[in-house]
Formats: sequence, structure tokens, C-alpha cells
Amino acid sequence: MKKLFAYVDGAAKGEPGEAGIGIAITDPDGNVIEEISRLVGRATTEVAEYRALIEAARHVATLDAESAIFFTDNQRVANYINRVFETREPHIKRLIEVALGHLNRIPRWRVNYVDRPANVRAPRLVEQAFHQSIQAQATRERKELVLLSRAATLSEDAMDRLLGFAERLQEEV
Repeated sequence: MKKLFAYVDGAAKGEPGEAGIGIAITDPDGNVIEEISRLVGRATTEVAEYRALIEAARHVATLDAESAIFFTDNQRVANYINRVFETREPHIKRLIEVALGHLNRIPRWRVNYVDRPANVRAPRLVEQAFHQSIQAQATRERKELVLLSRAATLSEDAMDRLLGFAERLQEEV
């Protein structure tokens, strides 16, 4: 691939809170090469933004692009990565170093700040990660309720067998 575009976003539900990233990598014609939408653990929104940039740079570097433009709606991230300003926060300095390490594997790159409406795809992917997490949690809770209701009707002997089976399953994990 000659040139790629990567739209990145990160967000946290709480500061810090559960955080997610969204990345859309496209070719110059706007065709989606790859989309990434996932939760990344507990973080602030700022840390999630850097994690999204790091992940995007890592993926773009594996695609052997000659050049890449990364778009973020976080002006601080763009300014720190482009060395317009320097941060005093050690954890942010470390994230910048990691991001630059991945970015420098790409022959030509830049990180541009864009207004939020121009970066619509990546925030949607972040929201998708949160939505999928909520759906997975709801599914798990339904399964737990079914399991509890069925266990309530078991005999003592069947309950002992169920516990033994559960312990064997735990050992497999």
C-alpha cells in the first residue's frame, strides 16, 4: 500500500473509567482496510486517545504503507506527538514514546488534528465497543440467572455433581 489514512479515537466512561478505542484505517479512496473497536481496560480519556493512536500506528506499520496520515479530534494528542508542545506528565511522556516508536516504523507519517465531525467513524467504533461490552454483560447475567434457577431445583446429589463439574471447568480456565 502506498498511502493510508487512520482515524483514531479513545474514550472513557469516567475519569478514569472503563475505556475503549476506535480506529478506522482507509485507503485514499475511502475504502476501509481495517476497523478496530475494543475496550482497553481502566483509563482516562486522554490515555485511551494515545492507546488508539498506538494501536493504529502498530497496525498501519504491519501493512507496509509508504506513508500514513493519522487523524484525531484531540488537539493535545496531535500537538504532543508533533512536538509542538511538551508534556510534564511522566505517564503521557511514556505513551508518546511508545506511539513514536510505532509511528517511526512508517517511512512518512503525520498526525493531524481534525474537528470531531470529520472523525465520525472512529468515535462510532468506540461506542460500538462499549455497546458490545454491555450486550455481553447482559447475556452473561441472563445465563447466570438460568443457571441459578435450574440449580435451585436439583437434588442434593445432583448439586454435588454440578459443583464437581464446575470445579473441573475452573481448572481448565
